[in-house]
Amino acid sequence: MNTWRLLDPGPLPAWRQMALDAVVIRARAEHRVPDTIRFMEFEPHAALLGYHQALDLEVYADVCADLGVEVNRRITGGGAIYMDSRQLGWEICLSSQSSTLPAEPMQIYQKFASVVVETLAHFGIEAAFRPVNDVEVCGRKISGTGGTQWGDAWIYQGTLLIDFDVDTMLRVLRLPIEKLTDKEVSSFRQRTVTVRELLRGAVPPISEVKAVMVNALQKVLGVQVQPATLTPGEQEEWVRTQDDYRHMEWINRRRPPALGQDVLVGATKAQGGLLKASLVVDKGAQRIRRAFLSGDFFVYPERAVMDMEASLKEAPADPRLLRLLVQDHYEKGNRYVGVEIEDWMRVFELALSQQHASV
Repeated sequence: MNTWRLLDPGPLPAWRQMALDAVVIRARAEHRVPDTIRFMEFEPHAALLGYHQALDLEVYADVCADLGVEVNRRITGGGAIYMDSRQLGWEICLSSQSSTLPAEPMQIYQKFASVVVETLAHFGIEAAFRPVNDVEVCGRKISGTGGTQWGDAWIYQGTLLIDFDVDTMLRVLRLPIEKLTDKEVSSFRQRTVTVRELLRGAVPPISEVKAVMVNALQKVLGVQVQPATLTPGEQEEWVRTQDDYRHMEWINRRRPPALGQDVLVGATKAQGGLLKASLVVDKGAQRIRRAFLSGDFFVYPERAVMDMEASLKEAPADPRLLRLLVQDHYEKGNRYVGVEIEDWMRVFELALSQQHASV
């Protein structure tokens, strides 16, 4: 039976958690450590951008500063999330050649979501996987998950809403919901649910939830899990690199072009998440001078988005020709979970249509 290690470093600032993510997955990709499950708790509370997102588009940084909420960027995709001490974060890091990994990303998501489903079942909560990457109870989200491939390893992360401060989340994240009516805000609250609510105010200790999740992982994946610590090499690398993740060079590394007459913006919803495109277009030459792509989708490898942006630079602002570039991008093996070529074409066409509307 395959033996995994369990890492549980306790509450940490977001910058130290993000650094540890990179250290652990790199060590696994280089075959220096066994498959790993790691628990994540955040102190202080944190607003975390997805890898492809832009700070100014997703988070109210000034509100975060006033409330003492740390802002950082994950090494994985997906949307901006708010993490407080009432939630449990977790990640699975394993070899991409592992026999426990299904062939397709959607199957991977469903299999690992089964660990959450099994965990909740222990507490008498009947949950189910909801494509692309959520776990729900009676149609209400209780866990969000997502992952990516990094070299020869897979990293799969999630959160479990044991309890949740919705009010603070609505204040720090730039969600469309903050412009809606009180009635619609109430509707938003109904789309998520916590363990506390389902258990009518009873909240199991977080240590118990962790133990149950480890048992669920062993049952679902047929592995054995042993508590462990970082290797000396991982510890040294973590200490050496963690400061890199507390500076704005990391947190604000993805910046959209400043809005102006030449910037055309489009957004659309795909099965795998929201897609946004900001295109700087030379209208005279009908060329895309710069493209900025973001959203709450998952893709691997993570650099795929930047590769697509590079391919769009100086490309003709013609949807027929852009389709060929996107098709080539997909044929090179870039894999977007729940996002098809037609989804990208829709967002590009929406953006480019603005230049005709402004004439």
